[in-house]
Amino acid sequence: MSVVKSKQTEGKLLVVTKARELAAYTIKICSNEKNFPKRYRWCITAKIVDCAINVSSGINAANSIYVNDDNKKDYQLRRQYQTKALAETYALLSMIDIAYSVFGIESKRIEYWTRLVNEVQVLLRNWRKSDYDRYGK
Repeated sequence: MSVVKSKQTEGKLLVVTKARELAAYTIKICSNEKNFPKRYRWCITAKIVDCAINVSSGINAANSIYVNDDNKKDYQLRRQYQTKALAETYALLSMIDIAYSVFGIESKRIEYWTRLVNEVQVLLRNWRKSDYDRYGK
């Protein structure tokens, strides 16, 4: 049974879903020869795709770590994965900007792509803050 969109609440780990959506969109846009000619796949598109996949896998790795109040090491490990994933989002934004400059990809595609990255960043920062409030003090 689905919930009406206006009645939905943001899930605590919507970041997992958004990161997967970001990775999938990145693969699609980078596979499109209208956006990236084939001859550039080895030098830029593979790096962009790897970066988006690293964001998603880092978030999934962080999510797989169960933290309890007694174990600071688990919290620190989860935070490391979250931090690495966040750093990858900034690298991804940088590569998107380069791709826009070099390949002249439609601005509406770049805006959507950038918005996806920004959504993941906000959700990831919120998750890190929530973890810090719960385990970091």
